[in-house]
Amino acid sequence: MKKRVGYFDIAKGLGIILVVIAHIEYMPLEMREYIVTFHMPVFFVISGMLMNLTSEKDRSAKILLIHKLKGIMLPYLVFSVIFPLIELIRSAIAGGEYTANIFLQDLLVGLSTTGISVLWFLPALFFSELLVLAIIKNLKRPLLLLPVVLAYILLWRVPYLFPGMGLTMWRIMFCSILVGIGYLLYPLIKKAQEYPLIDLPVAAVLFTALYFTGMQNGIVDLHYIIMGNKPLYYLNATMGSLGLILLAVFIDAGYLKPLSRLLQFYGKYSLIIMLTHINFFILYIAERLAFAISNASIHAKDLIMNLSSLVITMVIETVVILLWERIKKCVILIPVGIRAKYLPRSKKGSKNGTD
Repeated sequence: MKKRVGYFDIAKGLGIILVVIAHIEYMPLEMREYIVTFHMPVFFVISGMLMNLTSEKDRSAKILLIHKLKGIMLPYLVFSVIFPLIELIRSAIAGGEYTANIFLQDLLVGLSTTGISVLWFLPALFFSELLVLAIIKNLKRPLLLLPVVLAYILLWRVPYLFPGMGLTMWRIMFCSILVGIGYLLYPLIKKAQEYPLIDLPVAAVLFTALYFTGMQNGIVDLHYIIMGNKPLYYLNATMGSLGLILLAVFIDAGYLKPLSRLLQFYGKYSLIIMLTHINFFILYIAERLAFAISNASIHAKDLIMNLSSLVITMVIETVVILLWERIKKCVILIPVGIRAKYLPRSKKGSKNGTD
């Protein structure tokens, strides 16, 4: 889809900020427990909603597959090489224990689609989308749904037979449920756009309810499939995701324009922030600078430390994104310049003195 959806970008912008907050080392445990109930599920839920919005069930499976491979798995493969290289270089400079043998092991982890660090998210999203797509495309053909049912059974049982692939298999199964929830709930969000003023109090109610239900389930982690009570996990993930998206719809309605533009910017580039804030040591640098700022203050040291960590991280990420855009433009323009220089002029262009 060429045209971006403002409120989904805002929701992803809010989501990626919550991801950064959850990774700040000195963040209070209670806040972390609350955030992790939905900060990763919201990306899968939004993915399902976009599948519904763009009518993927009616589109060519081949074109969709190519699009998803380029948009999801290509970055995964590239960063599966970059992350180990960064560690290898860092270890060589700082004298760490990251050996060539560990480097090769990490490359194999990448090839297995288990994913190093935050990279787990991309294969989980890719295969979850394909699984949900297979279901929605074949809802009217029950016989063709049998392989999907078998796939779910295998995803549940195979990890016991091949423990090395356990996390990957379970992520696909559990994350595909979140994608499916998003697909089914999109009509609700579409309707909510008509009543933006109501969306804010509804979001507030959902976030308040989540405070109590989330605390009941304790700390959860979709990365390692630590879900506690699974029905409660999905209830919390759904409430938090809906609350965040409804808040995004309210912001997108024009009530907070400066904030809306900033969040859309971060949402558009949420994948870059996801991939760089930890493994490029951006958050680490921000925390060291924030520590110095908090030491210079007299009151509310912890609050200043955590807030400074977030702000500095997002400022550095903004610079990284702008640099990436500049590099990307150069990469695109270089071939254009070469073609303009070496391709022969047309007869018409020669007469007019133009290309």
